[in-house]
Amino acid sequence: MIKVPDFMLKKIFIPVAVFIFKIIAWTYRIKEINAYKKTPYQGKEKNYIYGFFHSQLLAHIYFYRNTKMVSLASLHRDGEIAAIVAEKFGITIVRGSSTRGGAEALLGLRRYINEGYDAALTVDGPRGPAGIVNNGIIYLAKLTGREIVPCCFVCDKNIRLRSWDRFMIPLPFSKGVFNFGKPIKIPENLTEEDINMYKEKIQIELKRLNEEAEEIIKREKWVK
Repeated sequence: MIKVPDFMLKKIFIPVAVFIFKIIAWTYRIKEINAYKKTPYQGKEKNYIYGFFHSQLLAHIYFYRNTKMVSLASLHRDGEIAAIVAEKFGITIVRGSSTRGGAEALLGLRRYINEGYDAALTVDGPRGPAGIVNNGIIYLAKLTGREIVPCCFVCDKNIRLRSWDRFMIPLPFSKGVFNFGKPIKIPENLTEEDINMYKEKIQIELKRLNEEAEEIIKREKWVK
């Protein structure tokens, strides 16, 4: 496979791809459910840490563009691409991961959260396994005292890339649903057993939210 030079990727391919995606995104029909007092569009009164699967990242970046949101991008090349795209949608990015720059990244996220930002994290990022909650979101919630809101995005028309997470790109004229669970408070004093328990709790809730959103999408007249 031919590797595109970085300067062409950053200066040509990414800006063009973002421009095309913004045009396509105007055709989407998207709504939030179970979102009252939980999102920037539903009168929330405090900031949260939103947790979702990596495969649904693009939809979250687009729909919550230009809100007071901070997210994490890995130090790998694909993380750099994600960071550039997110910043073009007005999302603040901290670079790091659970394997490289992890502690520094968490402190960077905390600084923004303490300034009133919401945080959006992929629970299975940056490299998987897909659909499996890792420790990062638990550590951030413990460090900041903010609640975790599990959430998901489902749409009726999409393509899936051949990546580790089967990254989802909504197609033109897609109907989409963001679904939100109940906020989860992580206590300050955690044992290893507690961490595993909360990871499982988030995992189960994300599964439920995705299944619920899938059922809603199947209803043909769910949106006017």
